[in-house]
Parts: sequence; structure tokens; C-alpha cells
Amino acid sequence: MQIFKYPNGTYGVFIYKNGYTSTKSIFGETAKYPSRNIVGCDVAQTTLFLPVRNPVERFCSAINTMRKDKRFADKSINEFISELEEKSFSNIHFIPVVQTLRNMCFLFDHIHLYKFPDHYELMLRDGGYEGEVPHENKSTKKIVLTDSQIERVTKYYAKDITLFESIKSPGQQFDFMPLDLTE
Repeated sequence: MQIFKYPNGTYGVFIYKNGYTSTKSIFGETAKYPSRNIVGCDVAQTTLFLPVRNPVERFCSAINTMRKDKRFADKSINEFISELEEKSFSNIHFIPVVQTLRNMCFLFDHIHLYKFPDHYELMLRDGGYEGEVPHENKSTKKIVLTDSQIERVTKYYAKDITLFESIKSPGQQFDFMPLDLTE
């Protein structure tokens, strides 16, 4: 997980399947690892913008990405889900966003949430970015989950769903008190 600095001094975090490739193409050279010692003491009193994608859509996008790798090309959706449920498979594309959020709470006093992709461009503009907004890594394959698969993915990403549904307006401040995002 890497953080970066927007033109106006606000920070962002790269999250796989939440605009990672597009955001990295804009801010990649300013990325740093999230540590107060490495980033600098100014981090503790500043703001972070965090994109949050619908977890079921994010899961489908992650499947598409993984299937580009020959090792996973023939793996079924049910196999991916089962391995995630059993914790026998781990990959950065499937890390719950709340895990990133919990880590960022140690570094930033103010975290603002944006739904991805709906609020993506606004998030960039709120950070002072005025350039062109690329759409990198766009999937051409549409994965359709069965009701049973949706139920399993929803259960696996229950905390991410709670977080996603809590976003009522772009850039709303994250308040960890009313949400139980702990494990």
C-alpha cells in the first residue's frame, strides 16, 4: 500500500481495483510508503482521500485481472471465493478496503471517502489535480455472478459493504465511531 500527495498537499492512497492504475499513472512518482517516519511528521495533521468501490464490482474486476495471469486463467469464480473464505489464497487485488482504512487511521486525522468510480474525478479535483483523467486498465469482460456467489462475496466483504453504503456524499469525512469495521 502506498500513499501519494495531491497538488494541494492532501494525500491519497493507491488501492487495487479502486482506480489504482489510473491514479498511479497520474501520481506514481510521488508515491511513498505509509510511515510517519518516512513520509514526514506533517502527515499526522493532514487529510487523506480514500476511494471505495462497490465490493461486488471490485471482486469481479479482480477476477478479470487475475485471469490475465496464466496461473489463474482457468480458475472458477467459486474457487476464488472458496479460497478467500478459507483464507488459503491471498492477493493484493482482494484485500478488503477496510484493512487499508484501518491502517490509514494511524497516519491521518482526517479521512474523506469517495465512491469509485462515481466520485473519482471529483476526488482528483478536490486534491487540486486539474489534468486529464485517464481511464487505465478498463476491463472488456463482464463477469456475472450467480445469486449464491453474490451472497458469498457480500458476506466476505461485509465490512467493505458497510463502508461503501455509509458514503452519502462525495468527500464525506470518515467517522470510525458509528461504524464497526473491526474484525
